[in-house]
Amino acid sequence: METFKEQNKVSAVILAGGANKRFNGKTKANIQISGIRIITRTIKVLHELFDDIIIVTNTPDEFKGFSHYTIVPDEIKNVGPLGGIHAAMKVAKNDAVFVFASDMPCISTNLIKYHIEFYHKRKCDAAIPRIKDFKEPLHAIYNARILKKLDEFLSGADKYSIENFIKDLNVRYNNLEDTEENRKAFVNINTPEDLCTCMEQYYELNHA
Repeated sequence: METFKEQNKVSAVILAGGANKRFNGKTKANIQISGIRIITRTIKVLHELFDDIIIVTNTPDEFKGFSHYTIVPDEIKNVGPLGGIHAAMKVAKNDAVFVFASDMPCISTNLIKYHIEFYHKRKCDAAIPRIKDFKEPLHAIYNARILKKLDEFLSGADKYSIENFIKDLNVRYNNLEDTEENRKAFVNINTPEDLCTCMEQYYELNHA
């Protein structure tokens, strides 16, 4: 019997770029929480679920310890997360990519599995989780068939937001229960204050 990892058929993508101005330019994926880099925990979770893991970064020297995974830079610079999705799709081994922001220290194995199952049951360009009015496009699955549209969008758009891009896609929203566990999985670090909150939540997650 195939394991979940073998039948998954989705590549995992960690978007480890960004200017990170509020952290004095420090790459958020390398921030330590309880002595563990965020990307280290992310890789540990993803390794059990995906046979293809891609790290998108314009500073590859920071991730030499993960050289056994695919590491690629943005092909189109300064266009935000869409540039990372674009670069990942060019090298992905599968027909879909599950995109993760690199500053989410509490991603959930169960939620990832559930979202992949949701995606496979629907023919869509993108599967995005939603809790009430909150949508998280950086914990979402995108089919490689959108690559041509993405190329066109990035070559002609004035604003490179994911929200603008997905307006013309066949998007299915995975409506999740509004639980503490689900919300915790989407917590990310945008400011030093967020880091303090994440440290508390990370401790609770690992000492439950």
